[in-house]
Formats: sequence, structure tokens, C-alpha cells
Amino acid sequence: MRSTNRFERAAPGESSWHAHAGGQFILVETGLSHLLTEAGTWIIPTHRVGWVPPGVRHASRSSGLTRGWVVLAPSEFARDLPKRACVLRASSLMTASLERLTRLAAADSRMRRLLWKVVAAEMREARPEKLEVPMPSAPRLRKAVQTVLDAPTIAADLDSLAERTGMSRRSFTRHFQNETGLSFSRWRRAVIAHHALERIAAGHNVSTVAFDAGYESVSAFIAMFRRKYGASPGRFLHEHADEYREIVSA
Repeated sequence: MRSTNRFERAAPGESSWHAHAGGQFILVETGLSHLLTEAGTWIIPTHRVGWVPPGVRHASRSSGLTRGWVVLAPSEFARDLPKRACVLRASSLMTASLERLTRLAAADSRMRRLLWKVVAAEMREARPEKLEVPMPSAPRLRKAVQTVLDAPTIAADLDSLAERTGMSRRSFTRHFQNETGLSFSRWRRAVIAHHALERIAAGHNVSTVAFDAGYESVSAFIAMFRRKYGASPGRFLHEHADEYREIVSA
């Protein structure tokens, strides 16, 4: 059975929900991918590795032209890796090892075992990135905030969401923070930033994305995004693409 799979998508698309007996790595070579689980969603830009533990239901979504590969990790190696999905800043050694695994012949078991040991060691040193939008687990909270996910905007009203759940504003705020680790306003900004990156990577201009999200000016939108990710949307995408080119040409 093949343990690797390269992918290339020329247009936005989403895979169906599924799970694996082992773990799964997702490495994006070009473009921007999104990892979706029931616990939240993650952005996977270039030179970042997405990790999905064994048995976790997930789907992926691409924005425009996206190219990369997935590597299925044997369960004996996955046992010692993180127990929840995450996106990591991978070292050049880890990236090269994962890519090499995609090129091995089925009979090359010795090299495969060696490379998985390298990957496991590098995973223990890898730094998780704050590229996640966590989701509340309580059904009524999830249902209420789905409208924000469907159409992210700063106009999303906390009082209206609380009313849909049958909670007071104070109770909704407390439960939401307990389940996601974020205040609603910070969570809403994270959702908007994720959605913005997806649209910009797919070819939409920044001004259109900013106004659609309810911002009165492009500069206010860019300031929000810069506070979240340390760069403007265009610079964020450009820098991550440059990082990947530097790694593979080293």
C-alpha cells in the first residue's frame, strides 16, 4: 500500500472528511492549504508542515494553485508524536526527510525506518505555529458561530450569537473562552484573517477582501492582519514562498 501522495490543484477545492489509522503529514510546496478538524482549522503556508494524529477526522482545502505532498506515518512512529493536530515550522532536515519518503521504492524498508526516526526526532524540536482557529465543542456554540465561519465579518454580533444559544452575553462569553481559549473578538479576528488569506491566495485583491469583511478602510484591515501575523497579507504569502525557495535551493 502506498504511504505517500503528491497533490497539485489548479483551483480552490476541498477534500472529503476522512481519517487514517496512522498519522499524516501535509507539506505545502506552493500556495496555501487549510487543514480542517472538528477541533478547529489551520493555515498551512509554504515551508510549514501540518500534522494530523491517527484517527482524527479531517479534511483539507486549497486556495488557488496549490502543490505539495502528504505522507502517511506508520502507527508505530505516530504513537510518540503530538496527540492533536498542529502546524509546525519544519527544519530543512525534516522537510528533506519527508520529501525523500515520497520517493522511496516500496522495498526500501531500511531507509524508510531510518527516515521516520529522523522525522520523529525533528518533530520533538519543531516549533508549533499560531495558525489555528479553534472551534468550540458544545453543539449549540458551534451552530451559533457557524454563521461567522460562513461569512466572516467584523459585524458579527456577540449579542445575536448569545441569543441563538439561549445564553446571556456574559454566559456565552465565559463558555466560549473556556472552550476555545480565545475571547470572541480575538476568535472573530482570527477567522477573518484565515478567510482573507484564503481569498487573497485565490486571486482576490486586498481591498475587496477588506471591505467584504466589514472594514471601513484597507489600512485598518491590514493593521488587524499585521497584529495577528506580523505582516500584511501579501507580505505574509510572499515571505513564506521565499522561505520555501531558500530551503529547497540550499
